[in-house]
Amino acid sequence: MRRATRSSTKTIALDKPIEPSPVDRKIRQANGRTVALEATPELLEAAKKEPIPDLPQRIDELIRENGRLRLEIRYYQQMQEAIEALLTDMKFAIQIMENSILKFNTTQEVAEEDWCRTLGVDRK
Repeated sequence: MRRATRSSTKTIALDKPIEPSPVDRKIRQANGRTVALEATPELLEAAKKEPIPDLPQRIDELIRENGRLRLEIRYYQQMQEAIEALLTDMKFAIQIMENSILKFNTTQEVAEEDWCRTLGVDRK
């Protein structure tokens, strides 16, 4: 089964787990957990074989998972803010570089014209 994402016309396969990203792997190395790490085929199969917990135990598990998911959301929000700041800075730097190149080209043309005039040579 596939569904279209909101941000584009790309589709996401719903019948396959999400592949862990490099960030997920770093989290695993620190003995952490993410949704992508828990959705590996091995862990999904193991979860099917686990006994069903009683209600208070299940509530406790869900509360912990909810807290972990909130931390994961905070991480992605921080990354989004950092990327947006980087993009703004990069746009500013590009604008400065473009202006510098234009100034250089203008100065170079004037210098070449002066040089050619000094030598009495036609520039073309």
